[in-house]
Amino acid sequence: MLGLLLYFLIPCHLLAAYLIELAAAQQAKSSRARAEKRDGTSSPTEDQAKKFQAAWKLIWVAHAVNVSLALVITTFVVYHYIHHPLVGTITELHAVIVWLKTASYALTNRDLRHAYLHPTRGELDALPEIYKQCPYPKNVTMGNLVYFWWAPTLVYQPAYPRTDKIRWVFLFKRLGEAVCLSVFIWFASAQYATPVLRNSLDKIASLDFTSILERLLKLSTISLVIWLAGFFALFQSFLNALAELTRFGDRAFYDPWWNSAGLGEYWRTWNKPVYQFFKRHIYSPMRARGYSNRTAGFVVFFASAVLHEILVGVPTHNIIGTCFSVSDTRAYPLQMSPNLLSRCITSLPPFPGLC
Repeated sequence: MLGLLLYFLIPCHLLAAYLIELAAAQQAKSSRARAEKRDGTSSPTEDQAKKFQAAWKLIWVAHAVNVSLALVITTFVVYHYIHHPLVGTITELHAVIVWLKTASYALTNRDLRHAYLHPTRGELDALPEIYKQCPYPKNVTMGNLVYFWWAPTLVYQPAYPRTDKIRWVFLFKRLGEAVCLSVFIWFASAQYATPVLRNSLDKIASLDFTSILERLLKLSTISLVIWLAGFFALFQSFLNALAELTRFGDRAFYDPWWNSAGLGEYWRTWNKPVYQFFKRHIYSPMRARGYSNRTAGFVVFFASAVLHEILVGVPTHNIIGTCFSVSDTRAYPLQMSPNLLSRCITSLPPFPGLC
């Protein structure tokens, strides 16, 4: 009951984000009206640039407090009071998604507000053509934000490509796939993964390394099957069902990561919604400010590692840094050298009899 209540309270922070942006939009309208009355143009001056930065700092602080409260309160309640791993995971995942969406909502509206107040030719030309369907500040509406909340993307836009209608047969097929695969994952975990884990406890206690290795090999097989089923259920079935329900047109949730030539390509293709968020709001801005590729990449991997640790460690009440150290931070050097393995393999001498 507590998890369900918390799940429905998390979107209240989206309402707070909307109110913050609504106040910022009203202030932007007033500023532009004064600028046009004064000299008939809205070209930025040094004084206007300082005022814009000062206003953005206040807006940034308001958004930061809002989204931080959403994540901190959810994490505290899930870690101390919700002891069901599935309920805790769903609630924590929802909080992280709202956190990412609110951050994108604030950062994108900042750029749109700057283009609205100081519409220089280069900045206006850089805006995508689809943005003209809902120009700033007309995009700052509750309906626009609610659609972004449900849309299967983490990057905010005033408007998205939309399909003409909902294909109900396609929708129910995808939902059926998601339900069937969820049942399969539960069955495989209960019938195969759990017994292997239980049978491994005494071997770990006695340091029987041969048996431990054998259990690890068994567990790796079923874990791979469960991961593939989970990937298909989420990225192919559920996200496509959600996209169909919201008539969301851009459905590139993943690329053929199984053909990746290296870890770098794999990270960029297996989870495109998260990749696009980090590229849009962390990596590209840091590169534009002069940071090196390695520095920007490390910050992205560090942020991803923290989020992975929150999503796994908090619902399981087991924050030990495993996801932080293994899944992302230690994979960063390999990602920066994606061709290391292929270079090592090609440097080996050929086997006799092979051409």
